[in-house]
Amino acid sequence: MSAAPLKRGSLVLLAGILALAVGAFGYRWLHDRFQTPSTGAAPLPAASRTPPPRTEAPSSAAPVDLHALDWASFAIPGSLCRSAKPIRLHNGTAINVPSDFDGPEENMAQDVRASTDKIVYGDVTGDGRNEAALPVLCANHDSTAAGQTAMGIMVFDGSSGQAALLATLTSRQPRVGEPPNFLAVTEMGAGKVTAADTYYRQDDPNCCPSGNATETWSYRNGTLTPDPPAAG
Repeated sequence: MSAAPLKRGSLVLLAGILALAVGAFGYRWLHDRFQTPSTGAAPLPAASRTPPPRTEAPSSAAPVDLHALDWASFAIPGSLCRSAKPIRLHNGTAINVPSDFDGPEENMAQDVRASTDKIVYGDVTGDGRNEAALPVLCANHDSTAAGQTAMGIMVFDGSSGQAALLATLTSRQPRVGEPPNFLAVTEMGAGKVTAADTYYRQDDPNCCPSGNATETWSYRNGTLTPDPPAAG
């Protein structure tokens, strides 16, 4: 046998061995690349991974110091004066506010006055910060005392980061006069608001209500609720 055929046979054998080795390596690489690990699912791409849950409490707004609030320019809720929108005060008043009170005409506009010089402060909720009690009077636009439609005390709480209405206190005595009965806070704190209630008796003139009572409200379940009348 000549040397040339032997050489060619050796080369063919070597090529076959190399092909088998490459094929085995390639199969093993593909198997390792795409086989799901036995310990769990293949890792997700970074963009689709769910971030770990937050463990810290969400931040809350700093409480408002109601003593420092500009009450004369504050926007009070419109509910007492039966306005559908908040009422922006200017120097403590708002003129010709749309309302659904009926006076000489239907849906009589109201003139609103907040007695910002008579605000009473006290810690009613027990959180160590004072709430504020703001007296508010509503009257038919350009009217006399007979056109006064509502009077109440709006109590605000600043713990949520803004001055939020806690309750609106109104007289608990029957209204028999043209003007509304009048409340004045005399004490505020320790979970309770006390007010002097000056009310009209039958035949009292508009200038001079003759009835007097003491009313109290207690802080329960996040609001102020009326206490039962005192015995006697």
